[in-house]
Amino acid sequence: MKIKIISQLVYYFIRMVNFTYRYEYVGLENKEYARSRHPLRTFVFAVWHQNLISAILAHGDEKYTMIVSESKDGELVAVTCQKLGHEPARGSSTRGGKKALIEIVKKIKSGIPGAITVDGPKGPAHVVKPGVIEIARLAECAVVPMSTYPLKFWTLKKSWDQFRVPKPFTKIVVVIGEPVFCGEHVTREQFDQVALDVASRLQQCEVTGRKHFGLI
Repeated sequence: MKIKIISQLVYYFIRMVNFTYRYEYVGLENKEYARSRHPLRTFVFAVWHQNLISAILAHGDEKYTMIVSESKDGELVAVTCQKLGHEPARGSSTRGGKKALIEIVKKIKSGIPGAITVDGPKGPAHVVKPGVIEIARLAECAVVPMSTYPLKFWTLKKSWDQFRVPKPFTKIVVVIGEPVFCGEHVTREQFDQVALDVASRLQQCEVTGRKHFGLI
């Protein structure tokens, strides 16, 4: 009951703050191209963990599935995500990982796009883990890199990934990069190279976001 009350308060707070954000989207054609290559028009977004908040809020009009930890903190995140219209798959790399993998692949195969923090939950920062590639391989869909860059944000300096919290009334540019296709033809021996490819495209998205605001 306590979790439900807190999640309700968090949900209303997030919705209120989100009304103050202004979003601009770059590269939407890349998402549409990834959709066009799958019979159910599905895919999986690859996101850096530090951009988690703005990544979730930037697509509030669409339903996504994502892996959420089975911990007590994860329960709060899961309930909040459900209130935002998403479908969490419970588990992590340390708890319930296989169960979460099966669940999220099943949801993606049903036509619900996925979204994965590819360097989470504990880093190292900006290193793509193989989970997203395995998910895309099993679901036979594309990995679509996405970076959200707020013009103004707070940084949690003590966090492992320098987690970003967009400031109210800021502008956020959402950059969607070229998809990486990971069907059954991708072998586990190729995972490392595919991960490097995804990381490179995510970094390019980040650079594009900074250039958009004239910061480079």
